[in-house]
Amino acid sequence: MIAISTITQDISGNIELPIAADFRKNVARVSRVKTLDGGVYITHSGVSAGDRNINVNTIVTESQAGTLWYIFNNYTFINVSVQDGFFLAVIDSLEIKNGKLKMSIMIKSQEDG
Repeated sequence: MIAISTITQDISGNIELPIAADFRKNVARVSRVKTLDGGVYITHSGVSAGDRNINVNTIVTESQAGTLWYIFNNYTFINVSVQDGFFLAVIDSLEIKNGKLKMSIMIKSQEDG
């Protein structure tokens, strides 16, 4: 499940989508540089929730589509809750066509410690 809500009180600004998916995907901040002696130097600077994107592809009702469109057009930051945490995020892109939802969410920070 994924739950989305506005960060300020708005009776029309929340939705839950029953999606059975694993949202535990991230990348490490790693860089590799070639050295003059033919080797490489690798730097690992850790992992941050802010490096994550959540991509949602599912079927939505007309009511759910309306709620998501409202949130997307009227709010910058949103709260996102998935099985592994609660996040501050933005909806990067939203496409709803014939009841099919394609949405990309960019995580800013994890809020549940």
